[in-house]
Amino acid sequence: MLSYPPGTFVAIAIATHGLVGLALGAVLFDRPLAGLIAGLAPDGDFLFPDLFGWPLVHRGVTHAAVALLAVVLLAAALRDRRTAAAVGVGYGSHFLIDITTPMGIPLFYPLVSERLHLDVAVTGHAPWVTVLFWLCGLSALGYWYVRR
Repeated sequence: MLSYPPGTFVAIAIATHGLVGLALGAVLFDRPLAGLIAGLAPDGDFLFPDLFGWPLVHRGVTHAAVALLAVVLLAAALRDRRTAAAVGVGYGSHFLIDITTPMGIPLFYPLVSERLHLDVAVTGHAPWVTVLFWLCGLSALGYWYVRR
């Protein structure tokens, strides 16, 4: 069975979220940096000290639809629609990967505090799925680069 080397899971997971956001932002909206930052943004909750408690914990409020809406509206106010759209798909792609993990995400927080988990055959962070995300992401970036 394929597994991650010890101590590398978090780094690989974060890099995967960034790559997927980067690729989506580039290919769909020609805004790679916005997609990259948005793909990583939900895991900014790693920076919250544990003493804050819920919802300022990993996979807390930053993994809820209210946060997605807030960052898209902020991007639209500060930049343009294409950038806001790239932020939306980058941030949303993070949700789609994390929702397939056993921990799930509190998508409808603060209305519902329960975590949503899609019970699919394999988690979005399984090693072979990560390899697939990387191959697709890098292929999409290659296509975007050549197309420019």
